[in-house]
Amino acid sequence: MKDDKRRRDHTQTIEFKAILAERTPLKRKIAFLTVIRGGGRDLGLHTVLQEQVIMGRSKDADLMLQDLGVSWEHARVIRKPDGTFALEDMGSTNGTRVNGLEIEGPYSLREGEKIFLGETVVRFSLADEMDLVFQSEVQQLVGTDPLTGLESKRVFDDALDYSLQQARCQGQPLAVLMMDMDGVKQINDTHGHLFGAHAIGQTGRILASVICDAGHVCRFGGDEFTAFLPGHDTESAARLAERIREAVENACIEKDSIPLKPTISIGVAAYPEDGEAVLALVAAADQALYRAKAAGKNRVSR
Repeated sequence: MKDDKRRRDHTQTIEFKAILAERTPLKRKIAFLTVIRGGGRDLGLHTVLQEQVIMGRSKDADLMLQDLGVSWEHARVIRKPDGTFALEDMGSTNGTRVNGLEIEGPYSLREGEKIFLGETVVRFSLADEMDLVFQSEVQQLVGTDPLTGLESKRVFDDALDYSLQQARCQGQPLAVLMMDMDGVKQINDTHGHLFGAHAIGQTGRILASVICDAGHVCRFGGDEFTAFLPGHDTESAARLAERIREAVENACIEKDSIPLKPTISIGVAAYPEDGEAVLALVAAADQALYRAKAAGKNRVSR
């Protein structure tokens, strides 16, 4: 009896696999690289491999990394004529390692192997299109504030650390803005917290549109925001901050046909005159913000 049951179960398993094979054809595997350890916006970053991917700190790199231990053009992965992929170091300062060993000449990559460049680790994977969609969604969830659409505080903090290191190395200024919305409590008390949340979300989008490529901005918490601006000293940062203030004041933010009129107060500080470490710069910008609030709100202070 038991032998008969095992035979029947085995036969049913074979039949079930055959049905699945007919209904679910094998999908073409796609090669891609994913940053599984890194700073700033790097963590979770991925790119599909076509013929070649260059990894490095250069803006022209296919996989641009925020890691000072990575060279401008550090390494590349190329597709070989037989459809497999090879990793090559491009004369980097610190070398390229796989499985703990520095590579010399082309190295044939295998599924799941990890590439070490500076402090960054990149995984080589083969996956179908659904896996790639999943990777993109995870990166979006981890790196984005859902209310404003701005980058998350964790991503912002890592990017600020990296950018301040670059500012020191290059002898360039870097400004930090601390921003606090005015009037959100009144909006909450009058219309409810959904209206206040809407005002915060719309303000975040205004900040992103004004700052654009000049720097990074995130929601610090509640109705507070922070930004940093590489290459900006106190003077130029204060001018951009004034543009932000005017944009928020003049925005026609409304919900359910009810006009909401928040404003924003902004404090400005800059490296190196106001501090040489992240905490010192944030504290200096926060003190400037306090002065803006104490002076009547809806203004820029430094």
